[in-house]
Amino acid sequence: MNQTPLLGIVTRTKDRPLFLERVLESVKSQTNKNFVHIIVNDSGDEQTVRNAVESFAGRDHETKILKVSTKGKIEIATNAGINEVATKYIAILDDDDTWHPELVERVLAHLESTNSKGVVVRTNKIVEKIDSSGKSIKHLKTSEWMPEMRAVNLYRQFVDNQMTPVCFIFTRDAYEKVGKYDETLEVMGDWDFGIRFLQKYDVDFLDPGFALANYHHRKFKAGAQGNTSFSGNDKKVHYANYLMNKFLREDLKQGKIGVGYIMSKTKYDQNFTVRMISKLLPKKAATKFIERYRKM
Repeated sequence: MNQTPLLGIVTRTKDRPLFLERVLESVKSQTNKNFVHIIVNDSGDEQTVRNAVESFAGRDHETKILKVSTKGKIEIATNAGINEVATKYIAILDDDDTWHPELVERVLAHLESTNSKGVVVRTNKIVEKIDSSGKSIKHLKTSEWMPEMRAVNLYRQFVDNQMTPVCFIFTRDAYEKVGKYDETLEVMGDWDFGIRFLQKYDVDFLDPGFALANYHHRKFKAGAQGNTSFSGNDKKVHYANYLMNKFLREDLKQGKIGVGYIMSKTKYDQNFTVRMISKLLPKKAATKFIERYRKM
């Protein structure tokens, strides 16, 4: 009987072969192969996914294909992928993001040598665009994502998500105790999960001196080739408000100042500051200040 790999890598995808091929190559390049890769096909073309897997998946690790229908509720795919295997550790690597070849090796070494329930790795933000033919990706800019981060902080998580899927690896037993990803959410499910996770456990920050993960953004592209950081902004506003109201109602029901109050107060203060700066400073100066402010 084959031994269960330590890590389960869940990749959610739908009709994006260009990205899927890239992420398969990224996974294949890992120096530590102690993982199984689960491709969760969200109602996309099955043959396209099979062709990509057959072309790029290495023989040194197992790749599984799972088809689900989420109807826009992406966390259905997340939980389905996690439940497909019984690995000790879990990672979510979406089809449009990538890893440094040493990520699995360094993360597993850290988790196996500590009692940590999760780890966030140093990450780069890569801005890119799809060319007019739709067949190639053009790199525009690389910068450090959340460059000020030196630790994963619960209070900071109430304001901004430090635990975006590409950089967060966690234990299965913690996932089971925290509770699955909220399948009612179309976006912001990772923010919600991170808030609930940090209420129970600390998360280590792993920085080997270079980025282990690449968080890809396409601010000039909407639709299937975009990503929710830009093309789903209306939904992000809606579901961020939904989550703040949800946690705040729980506080009010229990008659306490808790998570909901902190989330709502910090987000309100942040938005108020942005509005005031936009009114007081010239547009160019205001934009520069706001970009720096949101990274604080």
